[in-house]
Amino acid sequence: MRGLTALLALSLAACSAPTVEITPTPTPTHEPGTALVTVLLDLSGARAPSGVAQRNAMQLWLDQQQLRGGPQRIRAKFVDLAGSDAQLIIELRRAAVDDRADAVVIGSPFAYDETFASALAVARLPILLTLPAPDPASRPGGGWAFALAPTYTDLARAAVTDATQRGVLLPVLLASDESPPAIAERLALAGELEQRGLIAPTVVTVTAQDAATRVRAGAAFARSAFFTGPAATYLDATRSLAAAGLTPRIYLSYLMESGDAAALREGADLATWPGSRNLAAVSTAPTSPERAAFLQGFSARHGAASTPAATAYDALALIDAAAASVGGTPDRMRLRDRLEATTFAGITTRYAFTAARHAGFDTVDLVYLRWSVGARVGFALAPEPAPKEER
Repeated sequence: MRGLTALLALSLAACSAPTVEITPTPTPTHEPGTALVTVLLDLSGARAPSGVAQRNAMQLWLDQQQLRGGPQRIRAKFVDLAGSDAQLIIELRRAAVDDRADAVVIGSPFAYDETFASALAVARLPILLTLPAPDPASRPGGGWAFALAPTYTDLARAAVTDATQRGVLLPVLLASDESPPAIAERLALAGELEQRGLIAPTVVTVTAQDAATRVRAGAAFARSAFFTGPAATYLDATRSLAAAGLTPRIYLSYLMESGDAAALREGADLATWPGSRNLAAVSTAPTSPERAAFLQGFSARHGAASTPAATAYDALALIDAAAASVGGTPDRMRLRDRLEATTFAGITTRYAFTAARHAGFDTVDLVYLRWSVGARVGFALAPEPAPKEER
């Protein structure tokens, strides 16, 4: 009887307990004077080397900012896209709507298509692109995007000019893995050749598995070979050409990391790729204290810094400078307007944006690099073309 009484008492207490209310998670709030930055990178999957290098560079910037003291104007959130273009659109929306980010940095290759343009128009917040893309100002929705890397047109012009000056342009082989960025590179190169009145190149479509076989068949007659898409796709192909005694001048992608460059091994003498002169192991470019601190700090932690890694570092510095200039908690529109009026001396290059041009890389700093394994291991300037004899 006593047990039944106790059970009844517990039941009555449970029925009379107040209802528990479930409330939504509060929307993130801004700390005064702090810009929230979402960084979208490939931190896993086949494109991870580029994403990880960029994250490492941005973390170095954050650590250095903390050591400098003073106001901490940037709070960064890193998101792994794992090589998914669809995930990029999802995370861009999440950053704009759910996280209420003030700016987004995209360090993943993607297709600047109608879907991406629509996402930009909906997000309406400053977006910095660290890898090659078209000039956003010429594309729908591009008023909110800022390209820190050379455009595909800039890269195509530089490649054809370099091969021409070296006297190795024709015959030319053009290989593509048919990923969206590779297609954009291929079309830009074909367009540059056509604009100069040159014959159409031989185009070979490859995958990472068959690149060595397909490239070797086409390279037997070529004096230059443009390989579009991630450099990792063509490492075996480049080594196999060197082993077979074939010596076309190979132009690899701007997306070159130190691990891929070191893996070229015997193919390193054939290969070159575009990058910033300011990051070469031996460079005639003037070095600022900020650049020296970046190169030393990154090298101590991770080895030689690639151009995309340095550009990611610059992306945070640009947002920080823009946020400082508008004062207080940055408004998206004011931050965008400040970026559009910015000329900024970065680690990689001097960036300059206008309302008519949102591609900020100064092409005077665009050079061709190679991998050095001598006294200084790392990225080095490719030898200048030999001067042509007067006739």
